[in-house]
Amino acid sequence: MEPRQRSLSIRAVLVGVALSVLIVVVTPYNDYVVDGSFIVGSYFPPIVALCMLAIVLLVNGPLHKFAPRLALMPGELAVIMAMALISCSIPSQGLLRQIMPLPVAPTKFAGDVSEYPRVLREMNLPPSLFVAKPVEGGANDPAITSFYSRLRDDEAIPWGRWIKPLSMWLLFSAAFLTALLALACLLRFQWTVNERLPFPIVQLQSMLVAAPEPGRAFNGVFSSHGFWTAMVVVLLVESTLGLSQYFPNYVPLIPFKFDLTAVLADEPWVQMQGFMKAQTIYFTLLGVSYFTQTRTSFSLWGSVVIVAVARWIVDPTSTRIPAEAYNDQQLGAVFAFAAGVLWIGRAHWMMILRALVGRPRAGDAQGGFVSYRLAAIAFLTGVGGMLAWLILFAGCSPWLAGVIVLMILLAHFVTARVVAETGLAFVRVSVGINQLLTTFSPKIFSTRDAFLYGVSHYGYMQAARESALVFGMHGLNTIDTVDPQPPGERRRGIVPLLTATLVIATLACAAASLWCYYRHAIPLSDSASGVLNVYGTTHWPKTYLVDFPIQVDRGIFPSRPQNTWIHLGIGIGVMLVLQVLTMRYAAWPLMPVGFLMCSVWYMQLAWFSILLGWLAKVLILRFGGATLFNRMKPIFIGMIFGEAIATGLWLIITLALVAGGHEIKVIRFLPQ
Repeated sequence: MEPRQRSLSIRAVLVGVALSVLIVVVTPYNDYVVDGSFIVGSYFPPIVALCMLAIVLLVNGPLHKFAPRLALMPGELAVIMAMALISCSIPSQGLLRQIMPLPVAPTKFAGDVSEYPRVLREMNLPPSLFVAKPVEGGANDPAITSFYSRLRDDEAIPWGRWIKPLSMWLLFSAAFLTALLALACLLRFQWTVNERLPFPIVQLQSMLVAAPEPGRAFNGVFSSHGFWTAMVVVLLVESTLGLSQYFPNYVPLIPFKFDLTAVLADEPWVQMQGFMKAQTIYFTLLGVSYFTQTRTSFSLWGSVVIVAVARWIVDPTSTRIPAEAYNDQQLGAVFAFAAGVLWIGRAHWMMILRALVGRPRAGDAQGGFVSYRLAAIAFLTGVGGMLAWLILFAGCSPWLAGVIVLMILLAHFVTARVVAETGLAFVRVSVGINQLLTTFSPKIFSTRDAFLYGVSHYGYMQAARESALVFGMHGLNTIDTVDPQPPGERRRGIVPLLTATLVIATLACAAASLWCYYRHAIPLSDSASGVLNVYGTTHWPKTYLVDFPIQVDRGIFPSRPQNTWIHLGIGIGVMLVLQVLTMRYAAWPLMPVGFLMCSVWYMQLAWFSILLGWLAKVLILRFGGATLFNRMKPIFIGMIFGEAIATGLWLIITLALVAGGHEIKVIRFLPQ
């Protein structure tokens, strides 16, 4: 019983807090100032993998060998990992990459776009949302100009100016995060126990923190020669990418990509989409695919290839079916996919409803970490808080506020389902409905509605790239896997701990982000854009907070070359057919998730790596059976950690070069 009682120990909490703060402080500097490969950026974050690897190998390994009573137990390691994972939803695209510029971006553009000051003034947004008035010369306020450039060395960061506006935006964010963490608690049992989804990333995380055999320093994965060999090989191969840039005459680049564009430059091959002719091998995706069900991984890469080839044959120049039409089809697929998931779990949702109204039946599950009643109340509180902020504080139209909250939750819900089924580490399911809204007359909106929808679209729907729902569910599942039956009182402290971690991470990251913006004028890399976080500070605000409201004010949206509703219907229809075939025929090869993801940019980057992982698994099972499959697991885990170590190592090298005043190169191993 002792290991279970120690899962939520003081030392585990302290290490988890320290690791979480480290993650959220380092990430803005790496992403914005260094402009390096994202160290969060996925659902198996390289920085978490690297830090946990260091704890397991450099701290816990020697303790297991020489002082086993002092070693961290698997449950403690799982708690530390859960805290680190949930903190990863804060510093980058999960939240603050988009939210931090909101108090200044509208004011900045009010000084750059002649038509915008009037539109912004007529929105009558609460002044407390902005650091400086977004009109009347506010763009020249030093707090705005120095955010987009930098302060002089003798000037202080205007911390006080940010407290109120940032607090106002973070109130909505708090309700948003509350809803997501509560939803993780509500969904977990249905997906993990009732439907037995594979959660491939949880499998990897559990292997990382598993206990070694008595008397040994490391568990079976880290005792394997295959793990170390694969890790070192991947590290060396990927390191040639950096070394060849710094020492081109001495270190050759070992290619882990191919580009057949020049070879396939004649008709009809020239019309084939670029991602079919050029690919990079991402070892993280290749390794995770080994732990994914073969039918699922085949569906992922097979759907991409089938749709791309069909599109190339039927409409090679995209003159009959424009590229935008495929976005409409994907949105329809999202709606049908989500409806199918909800239908499958209908008995579970009724059980939650009974728990909420206080009429549970004998045999109803009670919830592993918090009661379903408490989780449902927290979810409704978060949803109600988002609606209240939009309607009562910001003045959004009630119908649009409902649409906004629904679409935000849908983006995270569908992304969580995709990750649970496939293990895709780099993924975001985009569900913004601007393509539908712009089919109506602009008169149904006010400019304020357009502004608030824009904030929700790029600020919170796109946050599904690093969702607290996914990280929370994966953290809880990892704890449950390595410590399946802890005492109830200890287990029920986990969710409050994760909530406190989110608060600490948000405050620490907000301070670190402001320091980066005000102390660094431009990214250090020579190939970067002219401002820090160019998408969060410039591109996205310009598109969604400036252009969209101006279109509403003018009363006209850009014309669309396709009928959005027809292609929405196509997406719904194809997804429904795939869902029926998958549920009725066990041998049907293409699962719905494949079609859902086939047009997503991340999948177009990942399909070849997934193909390699799928092919390796199929061949190993075919010729070696389950025995060889299990023996080969450490090799594929080694590939994943090799890429994580390469990312971390080159971040350290870059920081050392910066400290020494040397020129740096951009070294990226993962999708950005």
